[in-house]
Amino acid sequence: MIFDHAGIVVRDLEQSEESVRAILPIVARSARFDDGNLGVSVRFLKDRSGVLFELIAPFGSNSPVERIASTRVGVINQIAYRVPDLTAAARKFRSNRAVPIGPPRSAIAFAGANVQFFMAPAGFVVELIETVDFVHSFEGVGD
Repeated sequence: MIFDHAGIVVRDLEQSEESVRAILPIVARSARFDDGNLGVSVRFLKDRSGVLFELIAPFGSNSPVERIASTRVGVINQIAYRVPDLTAAARKFRSNRAVPIGPPRSAIAFAGANVQFFMAPAGFVVELIETVDFVHSFEGVGD
């Protein structure tokens, strides 16, 4: 497993990016991805040390993050890892009592790679992304 990013649920991508950039050393950002299949709009931010943050906002009427965005409870929503074989990784997670939140689905932000979310027994969400060689595309921003 290769660490990819930490996901943060926000109400509005543009306003939240501005506030995050005001306090964190963000040096680059990705394009915005509006993913109707997953019900979210996302943008990745990279800080000076190379850590990636995914801002996640509701998209569409049945967004799985609508409640989190509205209540601001659980906004640091997930950590994500890239895996070479989603089926094998999911099997390992299930055998260690992690519960799938839904079936695997393709994600626009990862060029159509399948992703699946699991609730870990310790109470946090892990996103598994079926790709090893994927590289996010960023444009520089001032800090």
